[in-house]
Amino acid sequence: MKRVVAVLAILLLVLTLLISQSINPKFHTIAQAEKPVIRIAYDGDIDHIELMQFRSISAYEATANLYEPLLTQVTFTNPRGEIVGLDEVEGSLAERYEISEDGTTFTFYLRREAKFADGTPITAHDFKYTFDRAITGPGYLGLLIPFMAIDSADQIQVLDDYTLQISTNEPAALTETILTFQIFGAISEATASEHATSDDPWAEQYFHQNANSSGPYQITHWEQGEEYVFEPNPNYWRGETFFQNAGVVFKVVPDAETREAMLQAGEVDIALGIPFSDLGDLLEDPNLAVHAIPSGRIYHLGMNNAIAPFDDARVRQAISMAIPYNAMIENVLYGYGQQPKSPVSIGMEGYTDEFWTYGDADLEEARALLETAGYGNGFVVDLTVPEEDQTRLDAAEWIKVGLERLGITVNINAVSTAEFSELLFSHELPFFIEQWYSWGNDPFFQLTFNLKCGAVTNYVNYCNEEVDALIEAGTFSRDAEERADLIRRAQEIIVEEAPWAYLYQPDRVFVTRANVTGIAIFNDLTLRYAYLGITE
Repeated sequence: MKRVVAVLAILLLVLTLLISQSINPKFHTIAQAEKPVIRIAYDGDIDHIELMQFRSISAYEATANLYEPLLTQVTFTNPRGEIVGLDEVEGSLAERYEISEDGTTFTFYLRREAKFADGTPITAHDFKYTFDRAITGPGYLGLLIPFMAIDSADQIQVLDDYTLQISTNEPAALTETILTFQIFGAISEATASEHATSDDPWAEQYFHQNANSSGPYQITHWEQGEEYVFEPNPNYWRGETFFQNAGVVFKVVPDAETREAMLQAGEVDIALGIPFSDLGDLLEDPNLAVHAIPSGRIYHLGMNNAIAPFDDARVRQAISMAIPYNAMIENVLYGYGQQPKSPVSIGMEGYTDEFWTYGDADLEEARALLETAGYGNGFVVDLTVPEEDQTRLDAAEWIKVGLERLGITVNINAVSTAEFSELLFSHELPFFIEQWYSWGNDPFFQLTFNLKCGAVTNYVNYCNEEVDALIEAGTFSRDAEERADLIRRAQEIIVEEAPWAYLYQPDRVFVTRANVTGIAIFNDLTLRYAYLGITE
C-alpha cells in the first residue's frame, strides 16, 4: 500500500510540474532597466522575417517593429487611450517630401540622424537598394509596385546621400499609402552585400532570421516556434525617450486556454487570439482589460461564379437573403464586430450600404429567385472552412440553418488550413468562408485583389469589365470626388451581382493586464511595440 501511495505521489508531482510548465513557461530575460519588459502570448508563430517573403501575421508584426519606411500613418489617441492609425500620412525616415504639380514625381528628404542598429547611416542608397530588391528581386512586392505606377527600378533615383526621387508613369492615388507599408522599410545595402552569395544575391537566407534594423527594435533572441525577444534599437532616430518599455518578449502559445491562464496568472501582460466566447468572463476579472478596436478585416461567404449553381446571380442573391447576419454578430462574434454590406470594408473611404437589400428580405422572394433559376427544390452543397478557425466553423453552422429555410442542404467541410489555402488558390472551390484585410485601407486596393478579373486572390472567379474599368480609374486618380463616384458605382454593381455574401467584420481584440498602456495599431492591425508600457 505504501508503494502505491508513493507511486501516486510521484505521478502527482510530475503532473503538477507539467501543468506548471505549460502555464508558466520560462521567459528569456532582458537586462534590468527602469522601464518594464512587456510579455506577450501569441497564437501564431513567426515563419521568418525576410521582409519581402514572410507569410504569417506574426511576422508582419515583427517586421513592422524592425523596419521603418519613408512614410507612416498619422495617429490619434481615442478616448480609451488606444493609439490608432489614420489614413493620412506623414514623414517617417523621410523628414519631409514634395510632390510635383502633375503628381508623378516624389522627392524625399531623409533624416540625417537616422541610423541602422549597427550605427551606420540610413541613406538614399539604402532605399534605392530596397526598391531595386522589391522590383527585381524575390518576394511578392512586385504585386504592389504597379499600384504606384512603377514598372522599372530606373524610376528610383538617388539625387544625393539624403535625397531620393521616385518618378511614376502617371498620377497614382496609392503611392503615399503604399510607402507606409513596412515591407518598403529601409534595408542596409552594406549588410545585404556582406551576406550575399552567388546563389543568394539578395541575402535572403541571412534575412530570414536576422535584421540590421532601421526601425525601433532589434531582435536579440530567436527560438523558432517558442520565443523571440525584441529590444530597443540603440541607434533609433527618435531616441531613448520614445520607448515606453525595455523590450518585448514574444511567446508562442498555440493553446487559447493556456494563453488565458498565463494572462490571469500575471505570467504575460498581453494575450492575442482569445476566443470571442471567452471575453465576457475575462471582462469580469478586475485585473484584466479587453481592448476591442474596429478593423477592416472582412469575412465573406464566397460563391464561385464559374461553378453551378453559383454561376447564376439569382442563386447568389437568394442565398444572400437567407443568411442570419444579426444572429452571427451576436452568437459568433458576441457583439465584437459589425456586418458589412459591401465588398468595401466599413470605415474605408467610399463605403456605402445604400445598395444592400438582402438583410430584411422576404424569404418568399428568395424562394422565387431559386425557382426561376431552376433550383426550386433546393440543392446540396459543401461549405468549406479551415478546421482551426472556430469562428468560421460557428458561422458555417448559422449559414447552414439559414439556407435550410430555402431547401438548400449544407454539409460543412472542415479541412486543414494548408488544404484550405491550396483549394482557394486552385480557384475551384465552390462554396467557402474566406477573409481579407487590406494593409492600405483603400477600396480600390481591396477590390483589385478580391474581385478584379483574373486576380490571383479572386477565389470566386468574379469578372465584370465595367467593374474592372472603375477599379483601374480609381486606382490612378488623385481626385477625391472622382474616386468617390467611381467606388460608389463599383459597389452598386457588385452588391447587385452578389459574388460574396458579406458576413462580418470582427474587432481586433487584445486582452491585457489592467495596468498595460499604449495599445497601438495601424491599418495593418498589428501592434507597435514602442508605445506599450505598464503603470504602477
